[in-house]
Amino acid sequence: MHINWSALGEVALVSLLFGVGLAVLFAFGVTAMSRRAVAIDEKRQPSFVDTGVAALCFAACLAAVLYGLYLIIPQFH
Repeated sequence: MHINWSALGEVALVSLLFGVGLAVLFAFGVTAMSRRAVAIDEKRQPSFVDTGVAALCFAACLAAVLYGLYLIIPQFH
């Protein structure tokens, strides 16, 4: 039996980077939504930038999850 250590390391590194990246992206979206909620609580007009950043972050997270499901489920290929 032969183990391709370089391929195993590559898969582990990419998985780690995408896992951490997805968590950070989601955290940016939550932070933007909380800034928007604070503005509403303080009776200020919420920033369109915060709303847009939150929407883009959550959309990117959703796209990454759907792409992962596409790669995992063989009926989609």
